[in-house]
Amino acid sequence: MKRYITMNKLTLVQSLLILCLLGLSGNSAALDWQSLSAEEQKVLKPLKKKWQSLPENRQIHLQRVARRWRTLSPEQRKRLKQRYKKWKKLDKKQRRLARERFKRFRRLSPQQRQRIIKQRRWFKHLPPKLRQRIKRAFRAMSPRQRREFRQKLRKMTPKKRKAAIRQLGVA
Repeated sequence: MKRYITMNKLTLVQSLLILCLLGLSGNSAALDWQSLSAEEQKVLKPLKKKWQSLPENRQIHLQRVARRWRTLSPEQRKRLKQRYKKWKKLDKKQRRLARERFKRFRRLSPQQRQRIIKQRRWFKHLPPKLRQRIKRAFRAMSPRQRREFRQKLRKMTPKKRKAAIRQLGVA
């Protein structure tokens, strides 16, 4: 009986070891660099040296990004490059916060997301000096004051809301 248990343990350990090795080797050569199209290779060129060490799911995602890149207009490409540069400058904590905010945003209803997008567009079209003053005034508030201000804004009509926000920037 003891010998049977020892054999089962040994077989189990061997099986687990084989599975681990298969899992590791599966990631390293998931998508061969040569299997990418010339245009995909051109877009992904900065990753060529470490391509084989990337996990399979990351390689597939990057390949999709490279394919999508072809369909973008020059203006869209420029905007994406700028956003990527900004992203690279963020530290780990800032990136984590950005990911969390994005996940929260994606969980909102389509109507809520649309409302936020509309408000952001409106804010972006304000004169830069006014935007800066509003940002400064908002940052100067305590978390409680911000929460109360947001609640007050939600109850206002769009016209009154804009006036209240503009006034915030004047203060």
